[in-house]
Amino acid sequence: MPTQNLKTPLGERVAIVAGLRSPFVRRDSGFKDSYATNLGAMVTNELLSRTAIERKEIAQLVFGQVIQQPDIPNPAREIAVALSMPHLQAYSLSSSCLSGLQAIVNVAGSIISGSINAGIAGGADSISNAPLSISPRVIQKFKAIFTAPSLEDKYRLFRQFSWRDLKPHGVNLKDFMTQMSVAEHSEQMAQRYNISRAEQDEFARYSNEKAMNAWKLGLLKEEVMPSFPRPYTDFVVSDTLSAAATRPAHYQRFSPIVNKPYATVTEANIPQPVDGSAAVLLMNENRAKALGLTPLGYIRSYAITGNEIWENMFSGASIATAIALERANMALEDMDYIDIHESSASQILANVRLFESAEFAKNTLNRTACIGKIDLDKLNVFGGSIAFGNPRAVTSLRLVIQSLYALKRKGGGTSVVASSGLGGLGAAMVLESE
Repeated sequence: MPTQNLKTPLGERVAIVAGLRSPFVRRDSGFKDSYATNLGAMVTNELLSRTAIERKEIAQLVFGQVIQQPDIPNPAREIAVALSMPHLQAYSLSSSCLSGLQAIVNVAGSIISGSINAGIAGGADSISNAPLSISPRVIQKFKAIFTAPSLEDKYRLFRQFSWRDLKPHGVNLKDFMTQMSVAEHSEQMAQRYNISRAEQDEFARYSNEKAMNAWKLGLLKEEVMPSFPRPYTDFVVSDTLSAAATRPAHYQRFSPIVNKPYATVTEANIPQPVDGSAAVLLMNENRAKALGLTPLGYIRSYAITGNEIWENMFSGASIATAIALERANMALEDMDYIDIHESSASQILANVRLFESAEFAKNTLNRTACIGKIDLDKLNVFGGSIAFGNPRAVTSLRLVIQSLYALKRKGGGTSVVASSGLGGLGAAMVLESE
């Protein structure tokens, strides 16, 4: 596989100049009165204010959103207009938990082609304001009532409704094709790779402990903005973390989600949906330096992949990482940090095994050597999705921002960030910081 060349025709690298996210907040709490669009505008406005560049420098805005509002089909455009930037080319995308990485790749592609000098990639999701819907069958029944020729016919059709018909449905967080949830696919991987509940609970506990320590030490303060959301009566300064989740006894209170005697996945060892937003500013290297900006880092390579959905749906992080590392002409042991989205404890523990599996390398990656053994001291060093929660369109942006700030504190180096997602999707990106 050839080395990936992520440079403009003039040889400029794609710089990630700045990155910022909101706190990740439990549903129906601090952000309950804000749509995802509001959260996206809030974080983008703060990012631009902190960077202190002329807004006319920005030529493109790409935003991810997974839990979409039917009456806001293009949240990116609404964010651009809300920020008095109507000149922006602004569009939205949805690609499960790797939406943020996809947004970064899209903006980076525009920079590499020379179409723009600078753009913003972001993501926002609000589980608190997820839309309700009714089934297509019920919609057809209503249409039949409205077009019925007489009151008698309308009444007869109306009497055919049941209470179940009139019950609204919340957003479906399952995979459309398999009709299985994250928990069910995670349980499938736990059984396939013999990952015990004790292993999952301990991994989840450690993820929470690392996140809690990172906040106590003030390590996340620079990358997480204090937020003053609508209706502007209160503010949120940090992620909604649980101190109890750092203690082993906490995990014993939870029953398995899948109603089977062998089940191991619980609400404590899987990330919860939360509200949040994030944005990163990308520029070509020379323009950033001409403006006196010091980039957080650069994109060395990336890969976005698809894989089988009926088994190992969440193996995409492994597949994409293998390709991204090869495209960067680097090995796993070259990485200073490894940040992988925790779809669940069983998912990430399974991927840890896939990284060092010769069989997986041969049968799935079509290569003779495994990806490498993950040094657990480099993995999600400052906490992962199980601790922070999972606002789906935002999670992979958190990975990038968290990883780049970690490299900055270290004085430079390289890292790989990766995510799996429903639909059998995977994404990975190799980052470098000077």
